[in-house]
Amino acid sequence: MMNVQIKKLRKQMRITQSQLAERLNVSQSTVASWENGTRRPDLDLVPAIAAVFGVSVNDIYGAEPPQEEQDEVMQIREMLRRGPSYRTLFKTMNNATPEHVRAATAMLKALEPNDAD
Repeated sequence: MMNVQIKKLRKQMRITQSQLAERLNVSQSTVASWENGTRRPDLDLVPAIAAVFGVSVNDIYGAEPPQEEQDEVMQIREMLRRGPSYRTLFKTMNNATPEHVRAATAMLKALEPNDAD
């Protein structure tokens, strides 16, 4: 499962295996072996991989977030989908991590006009 996640995240970032390898100070063949499942990254390298992709270590392992986090993300995505000013953002959020969804929502809420104005 980790091999699928690494490849998926790399493709979402639109970077090559060589570019990922360079960022992690490993060889391109090492990244290829992770993605084809013949090898797994060293445990001490997993946090660096997560940092490159801007995701949690659990995301690298392909672990499902807790149900309440999934529910929260689904509620936020529904709000973004329905709000006319949020539609463009919603289209880009389909592959976002829960952390990115929460950060984007917080930003949008901060930008909303204050009723007291």
